[in-house]
Amino acid sequence: MPRHRDFALHDRPSTYGFETLDALLQQLRMAIADAETFTEVLGALQLEGRQLDVDHLAREVQLGADVVDIVEHLAVWGDESFGVSAFGARCIARIHAGSLLGHTDLTTDVLAQRRENGFALFFADENGAHGDLGEYTQPLSLLEIIVIIDGVLLVQGPDPTDSSDWRDHYLGDETMDVTVRSAFYKELTRWYEESVREWRAAHGDEGSEC
Repeated sequence: MPRHRDFALHDRPSTYGFETLDALLQQLRMAIADAETFTEVLGALQLEGRQLDVDHLAREVQLGADVVDIVEHLAVWGDESFGVSAFGARCIARIHAGSLLGHTDLTTDVLAQRRENGFALFFADENGAHGDLGEYTQPLSLLEIIVIIDGVLLVQGPDPTDSSDWRDHYLGDETMDVTVRSAFYKELTRWYEESVREWRAAHGDEGSEC
């Protein structure tokens, strides 16, 4: 793996940008005086996310125009990933593994979803697969998100082996390209570029000749 001293592995982003979501939720609390109605509206948002029929909900619980505006903003807040419309979710990393030989071509997002005392991580890919990645109280360090991404790559690896190194599952195909991008972790791209380069240098011409 790349030399740890070349990366700020213990640095973590100060936020995943949930402040705007929290402010909208506070506005909603202030705009809906009745606690039962607030709970019903919040439950509908958490259940339906971007698929929420706000007009139907407004008629059902008799929401005023000012409340409807807040609910509409909440419903579409965050990032949508491959049909996953989870309420209050942000994409914190995108993984792409593609082979010119056609062995695999898959894009996977790692997302953080707001929870009362922090956030939950999950992944979703373009084929419809998804999985939970745990709950956390603060943004992950660079090292912690690398461990998460390595685990996702292992789960989705196209070449089953007993190795715990994701590169052994992918890079036997010499045309395979694995990249990671993130708006929150600027060094992720370089980490995975160096990881691939290091593995190829160590394994010489062991890649597929097909």
